Amino acid sequence: MIKLGIPMLKSSYPLLEAGKLNVDYVVYYGQAGLENLKKVAQHGKPIYIHDLASSFWLNYVDPFKPDVMDEARAMLDIAQSPWLSTGIGASAEPQAHRDGPYREADADQLQSRETVTENIIAHGRRLQEFAGIPLLLENFNYHPTNAYEYICEPGLFSFLIDQIGCGVLLDLAHARISAHNMGWPDSRTYLEAMPLNKIREVHITRPGWQGDQMVDLHQPLQADDFDLLGFVLDHAPVEAVTIELDDTDEQTFLDQINIMRSYLAARA
Repeated sequence: MIKLGIPMLKSSYPLLEAGKLNVDYVVYYGQAGLENLKKVAQHGKPIYIHDLASSFWLNYVDPFKPDVMDEARAMLDIAQSPWLSTGIGASAEPQAHRDGPYREADADQLQSRETVTENIIAHGRRLQEFAGIPLLLENFNYHPTNAYEYICEPGLFSFLIDQIGCGVLLDLAHARISAHNMGWPDSRTYLEAMPLNKIREVHITRPGWQGDQMVDLHQPLQADDFDLLGFVLDHAPVEAVTIELDDTDEQTFLDQINIMRSYLAARA
């Protein structure tokens, strides 16, 4: 049976405290820090660690700062996560969220394809060795902002995964966004070019629109969102599905969990 989880957010943590979460695990974003993780861990629900500190990017020249890695080791020791997941990396250093729901960088901050490839492979291997558990790298959502060049190409993404020797966390909304914004015929064609056989976890949410660009808004799922999920589950060895909502009301969280729980049970 595929496991089901949701992220720990300001609006989902009270549900964990109240024992209302009918999920198999919770996802903890590493950017939230060690002290908040300790609060989550005391409730006994399995924890999957996603991302490290906000400064940690595999494409950066040196993301392995001592304070970042000390905190990462402490978080992994507390969570006992079955794997560590983080993004594949960006294409600029630095880059950040500015005005929209995506990352941006100036033209002079854009790295070359060669630099991005070399850094991600070297740092991905080092991170996997550091973690001591399987590493899953997440695909990103393409926007023409200098932060997402190269890395959203299925061919390069697959090459990086193969060279690092790690698994994949497929963000389904990211894949849909990249397919649309990069001009692929459709999302399924894009997904077919990805390393489906390496996927162990799926993040799913509903994307939205900003002009003619599809964007990552982490909206509640609707019926048609399950079509692509079904395709992925039919073609990949998925072990866990995370509903990656942003902060929302209690009933929406509970309804989304119940819908996904029923969907996964029907497939079992």
